[in-house]
Amino acid sequence: MRRSIPQLISLAAMVAGVVLFVYTMLGIDRTETLIEVRALGIALPLVLLPGTGWHVLRALGWYICFPPEERPSYWRVFRVRLAADGVGYFTIRGVASEPLRVVLLMGRVSPVVSAAASVLERTAMGIMSVVGVGVFAAFAMSSDMLPRAWQGVFQGIAITAGVVLLLSFLFLTRTGRYFGPLIERIYLRTQWRWAGGRTVRAITAVEDLFLKLARTDTRRLQMLVVLSIACYWLMALEVFLVFWAIGEPISLWIGTIVETFTRSASVPGGAIPGNLGALEASNVAVVQALGLAGGGSLALFRRFRSLLFATLGLVLYPRDTVSAPSSTSPASTS
Repeated sequence: MRRSIPQLISLAAMVAGVVLFVYTMLGIDRTETLIEVRALGIALPLVLLPGTGWHVLRALGWYICFPPEERPSYWRVFRVRLAADGVGYFTIRGVASEPLRVVLLMGRVSPVVSAAASVLERTAMGIMSVVGVGVFAAFAMSSDMLPRAWQGVFQGIAITAGVVLLLSFLFLTRTGRYFGPLIERIYLRTQWRWAGGRTVRAITAVEDLFLKLARTDTRRLQMLVVLSIACYWLMALEVFLVFWAIGEPISLWIGTIVETFTRSASVPGGAIPGNLGALEASNVAVVQALGLAGGGSLALFRRFRSLLFATLGLVLYPRDTVSAPSSTSPASTS
C-alpha cells in the first residue's frame, strides 16, 4: 500500500527518534546512571514537585483565559488539559491535544469559547517561553562554563528567538482581524465552498473572541506573563533537584542553561511522537557540554515524569463530557 506524504514524514520522525534514543543511551555510562537512578528514586516525591507545579500553573493559565461568565471550574479545566495533553503526548507536535480540549468541554462551554481560550493561553505562554529562551541564551553564550562551539549554539538560539519575537510583535500589534478578512477576500474572488463554509465561520468566530480576550483585559495578560515566568523557573528547579538528588549539586543558573537548551531542542524534536530520542539527546548533550555527570539520569527522569503525567491524564480523562448537564450552568459545573 502506498503511503501518503504525512505518513512518510511520521514514519521518518519515529525512526529518527528511535535512532537518537538508542545512540544516546549507548553513549552514557549505564552503570553510573543506574547508581544515580537508585539515589534519585529515594527523592522522587520531592523531585516531582516542580513538574506537578508546572501542570497546576499551566491549567491556571488556561482557566483565566476563559471569559468569567463562561468559565468552567478549575478542576474541570485541570482534568481536561491533563487528559488532552496525555493523548497529544503520543502524537506529532501534540496535534490531538487542542481539538480534544474543545471536545472534552462540549456541553459545558461553547466550542468557540474553549478554542479561543486555548489559543490565547498557548500564544501567551509560547511567546513568553521564547522571551525566556532568548534572554537566557544571550547570557549563556557569553558564559565561560561552555565550550566555544556551544557558545555558538546558544548564540544561534538567541538570534532565532529574537527573530521569532520580532515577527510575533509585528503580527500581534496589528489592529483589526487577521484570519477572517483573508478568508473573506478568498471567498469573494473564488467562490470556493470551503472559504464560505461552516468550519471557516467557526474559525473566524474563534479569532474574533481570541482578539477580544487578548485586547480587553491587561490584567489577564499580566497574569499569563507571571505564570509563564514561574513555569520556566519550575523546570530549571527540576534540573537543580535532579542533580541534588544524585549527589551532583549544581547552581540554579546551570539548571537554567540546561532548561534553555532542552526547551529550544523540543521545538524540532516535537515532530517525533513523545519527543522520543530528542528529549534524551538534548538533556545528555548539554549536561556533557557543561562538563557534568548525570545527563543520563536527568534524561531518564524527564522521560519518566512525562509518561507519568500522560498516564495520569488518561486516568483523569473526563468520561461525562459530551452530555450537557441538565440543570446546572457551565460556569458552575465541576
